[in-house]
Amino acid sequence: MSGSRMDRARTESRRAETPVTPDPLDTAASVDDNIDRSPRDEAGRDVGSTAVVDDRPRRRLVRGMSPKRAVLLAMVVSVVALTLAVPLRTYFSQQSESDQLAGANTSLRTEVSELQSKVDEQNDPAYIQAQARDRLQFVMPGDKAVVMQFPTPPAKSDEEKRAERRAGNAWYTNLLDSVSTPVDR
Repeated sequence: MSGSRMDRARTESRRAETPVTPDPLDTAASVDDNIDRSPRDEAGRDVGSTAVVDDRPRRRLVRGMSPKRAVLLAMVVSVVALTLAVPLRTYFSQQSESDQLAGANTSLRTEVSELQSKVDEQNDPAYIQAQARDRLQFVMPGDKAVVMQFPTPPAKSDEEKRAERRAGNAWYTNLLDSVSTPVDR
């Protein structure tokens, strides 16, 4: 029996040594912890009222910030956001316009270089000579000019013209025409 008494004494001493933490589910401990202790005057009387206030969720949301400060902070953030919204929108629109103008500038530079190459080509005496021979049918002294004349094709009959026009139409137009016009016999 003396052994069991010693075991009980050891467990009780261990319990006394370990710090007791309040259980968060224990309502009595949480009510005592959440009592709003208002300041007292020199005589020990309460200056304010004592009431049980559980403001743990509110403290978690704003982390010790009063509601007035939270509203003020929200207003300041919204004013700053609204103040920055217009200049940011302007910046992005000007940036896209700048990109478009840069693309147009690049295409204009390529067009200018193509036109410059045409001007350089047209200033070449060999090109001028070749164009004069082709377009104006000029010949150099000592050359013989030969002009080829091809006969004109015969005129098409009305039936051929209608067949070409019918072939150029869409299939549903030809279908509608075949159903709506009577056959000539």
